[in-house]
Amino acid sequence: MNKLNRRHFLGASGSVLALAAMGRPAFAQNTQIRHFWWGNPERDKRTFAVIDIYNEKTPGVTVVGETLGFADYFTKLTTQIAGGNMPDVIQQGYGVLFEYIANGAVVPLDEYIGNSLDISKIDQSAIDAGTVDGKFYALSIGANSHMAMYNTRMFEEAGVVPGETFDPYAYTYDELAEFAATIKDATGVPGTDDNTADYQNFSDFVVQKGAMLYNEDGSYGPTQEIVEEYWSTWEKIRNAGGTPPAQETAGLAGVSELSQMGVVTGNTAMTYLWSNQLVGVQSLMEDKLGVATYPNTPDMVPGSVIQPSQFVCLTRDSSDPEAATAYMSAFVNDLEMTKVLGLERGIPSQSEVRAALQPDLTEVEALSVEYFDKIQGSTAALPPPPPSGSNEVEQTFERLAVAVLLEQRSIPEVASDFLRQANAILRRA
Repeated sequence: MNKLNRRHFLGASGSVLALAAMGRPAFAQNTQIRHFWWGNPERDKRTFAVIDIYNEKTPGVTVVGETLGFADYFTKLTTQIAGGNMPDVIQQGYGVLFEYIANGAVVPLDEYIGNSLDISKIDQSAIDAGTVDGKFYALSIGANSHMAMYNTRMFEEAGVVPGETFDPYAYTYDELAEFAATIKDATGVPGTDDNTADYQNFSDFVVQKGAMLYNEDGSYGPTQEIVEEYWSTWEKIRNAGGTPPAQETAGLAGVSELSQMGVVTGNTAMTYLWSNQLVGVQSLMEDKLGVATYPNTPDMVPGSVIQPSQFVCLTRDSSDPEAATAYMSAFVNDLEMTKVLGLERGIPSQSEVRAALQPDLTEVEALSVEYFDKIQGSTAALPPPPPSGSNEVEQTFERLAVAVLLEQRSIPEVASDFLRQANAILRRA
């Protein structure tokens, strides 16, 4: 396994470039920068708009945007890596960052700091999150955490009132089973998605049980007992009538498109996503959304973390790294551009940008900020990015969870099979 040490950022000294109007570096004529991200209709609209702003402000540089849905993004990126034709700037997630650094697909940004790249007002926590083995690789474009999103109308119709019937920031799986069934009885719509195959929820559950998803040595952390308990917990909620039928849930295993989420399609009253997706989900709905944390065990040990929702990274195939990093810098610092981006990718990690956005937040954006305020101090510590092979482990979890949903094998048998395969994947990665 190709292992990297825990991050340790070495701060750059000296002055940094101010990115005020007319203060951008001069570039050769006809420089083209390709920016590739995974998106959704709302994210794509905003990102193409800021690309237009940047192109107007930067004569001689043309940024070209490329976007795919999350399910296809990394497949396309893998093909580009193999072909040596990656875009200059790519969007990355914290969970896969180590893999792309280890295979050389993204390169350090240190030499550009204070020149084409300004990080002077970026939160130190965000800088630390993008720093691996003492080198700065990844520029945070928003902070993020796990979030449950629920249809307020359905909850109200069922008499499930936040702050009265349940605490949206401290409720248990047992409480979820009860009020999800209540919502189904009152509205005909199951009260919650079934997260049997949801690896995000599973990762929180592992930490809530006092374990780590990946141990410091890169080995897998969950025990047989934890895996069994997680699947049994959701089996109990399902048997109580709080979720859609198991076969329906199995058909959605691994699906990440927002338009297919249960709270969007109206097939459930609550869906579990990342907090930066709140704006995109609300844009697809008429009913107002409410927010809550993921459910917890009775001990209420924090399971979710606050982490960068996404980064922008410079690839090894960039034809003009200075022009690419200047664009990346503007993407997080330019107040006109960041006003358009808003909070769609998460809470900005740049202090001046947050202050500038505050007066003009929409109702759903303000809800996102309020959520972040309320979870401060009640989240788990941010672990190192997962090791190589973690994506395959997640896919294996989703695939085998379908066997649990369809009752093809017993939970203990599937749990044992999953752990055997997960450990084998990590050993050979």
